[in-house]
Amino acid sequence: MQSQEKNDIKNHINTNSKTNSYAQGQYKLTCPSCGNSRKKKRDTPLSININAETIVYHCHHCGINGAIARNQGVKMAIVKTETTPIKKKTINLPTPDKQAETWLLERGISIETANASGCVLGKKNNKPVIGFSFTEGDETVAMKWRSANGTKDFWWDNNCTRLWGLQSHNDKLPTIEKTLVITEGELDCLAIKEAFKDHSNINVYSVPNGAPNKVTDIVDPKEDKRFKYVWDDREKFEGVDRIILATDTDTNGQLLADELARRLNKARCYTVDYLGSKDANDLLVKTDSETVRKQILNAEPVPLHGLNNIEHYADEFQSLYEQGKPRGVSTGFDSVDELFTLQTGYLNIVTGYPGDGKSAFIDQIVVNVAKNYGWKTCFCSFEKPPTLHSVQLAQVLVGKPFFEGQNERMTQEEKDFSESWINEHILFQDYQDGGMPTIESILEKGASAVMRYGVRILVIDPFNFIQTDHKGLETDMVSDMLTKVQLFCKQHDVCCFFVAHPTKPAERGKKQIVTGVDVAKSMAWFSKADMGLTVFRGESSVSVNVWKARWGWSAKCGTTDLTFNPLSGRYSEAEEIQDDYDWTF
Repeated sequence: MQSQEKNDIKNHINTNSKTNSYAQGQYKLTCPSCGNSRKKKRDTPLSININAETIVYHCHHCGINGAIARNQGVKMAIVKTETTPIKKKTINLPTPDKQAETWLLERGISIETANASGCVLGKKNNKPVIGFSFTEGDETVAMKWRSANGTKDFWWDNNCTRLWGLQSHNDKLPTIEKTLVITEGELDCLAIKEAFKDHSNINVYSVPNGAPNKVTDIVDPKEDKRFKYVWDDREKFEGVDRIILATDTDTNGQLLADELARRLNKARCYTVDYLGSKDANDLLVKTDSETVRKQILNAEPVPLHGLNNIEHYADEFQSLYEQGKPRGVSTGFDSVDELFTLQTGYLNIVTGYPGDGKSAFIDQIVVNVAKNYGWKTCFCSFEKPPTLHSVQLAQVLVGKPFFEGQNERMTQEEKDFSESWINEHILFQDYQDGGMPTIESILEKGASAVMRYGVRILVIDPFNFIQTDHKGLETDMVSDMLTKVQLFCKQHDVCCFFVAHPTKPAERGKKQIVTGVDVAKSMAWFSKADMGLTVFRGESSVSVNVWKARWGWSAKCGTTDLTFNPLSGRYSEAEEIQDDYDWTF
């Protein structure tokens, strides 16, 4: 030990609050020799034993040890001091034995391939073994042993967390460029090397510690101890186009492949089909080198979530060819169906001046598709409490006023029927307890309605009640919000009606049909809509104007007129006689 180290130990013992009184006994302290380099600074690996004559110390981490003579309990002198580094196991080679060679040949692997890969064969602990050497430069720093008699026992001389096979890495590959293979075990690594030895070189590594038992969320190089070899040898993966994950086919093997793909970029990772065999070596034993080589070269790409080619949609593609252009369900109006039908997965933007009948038109469609197809709807209607909204739906359903007045009111029987019907087909998002909803909360409730009740239609009415905390431009906020609604529609196969008012009210005598470009100062209302429509109330009729049709086979731009009865809230074709009360109870 250096003199400075001696002084450090003496001063540390003298000044520490536990030992500066020299009371006899045993103590645990931090170590001045290795404490600064340790991750956990407060660990106390330094053992101190104080008796009448000496103070004996020993660090269980770095190995420093010695004794300090006590001189009148105050003055100290170093009597003995030395540093004992952590001892590594001596790697003793096995005694020569033919059993290990015979076993390896039975596994389809030549002695030549084993020797070229740094393996040693023989007898150790009275059993045939194969040793897999881990090297740094020209020095063997660790050895992983495996029994070569079918018992599959493993043990280490000096554990190592590096990939096995690095010592035979070749930067110049004759035919298989920018490709490497990672196996779950060293024997599989040898099997693949055996399969390629007479054809082309290929870099094959094995993980040092087999497959994990569970998924880990840690992918930080500083904390990811289980996969330390990925980060320590990351330069070997740089510039590589294909990484073939030749792991076992069991559950743990597939888990290992998934974990490696997460860290090595799924886009360049491939997996191997072993034709019913467990792993590469098992396939080699059951078939031959040519088969192993073929399966490695024909490895399939790891599936990328949300990224597919047309083969993934082959059935749907053929169905479109056989059945023609898809049409949605009827709105209940022949004239409206000429313009559009209801398609799930679509975002429908509805605009128009306040009081022109946007919400009533949507209510009518909801009632129609529920009657004809059994579709359920979830309303997020901020301007209508659920009870009053139910009154309007009941009027559309029955065709009579709900309240007393000059006209015939619905009967108690009709009221009870409408209540039961609404309960079966309609859900309401309720925000009467205060607070403005966010688009996230609306869609979350909408998703629950889809999954639990089978809802097919989501109505958000209107936009200006939704709380936003977007700090950028209003146009960006609207675009982001509509993108979320679009994705919701596609993910949950839902038809969404999103109501938004025009930016400017109608001027006296100058009322005209507005479109998506007139809503909330954002072109996103137009661009993000799968279909856009305006409800426009004239002097004698209500016009439905389609101004956006993303898909020509499901909608087209144009206008049709309907008639509206304010007493019942019902729409009908312009030429039809209203209030025939044709609902069958």
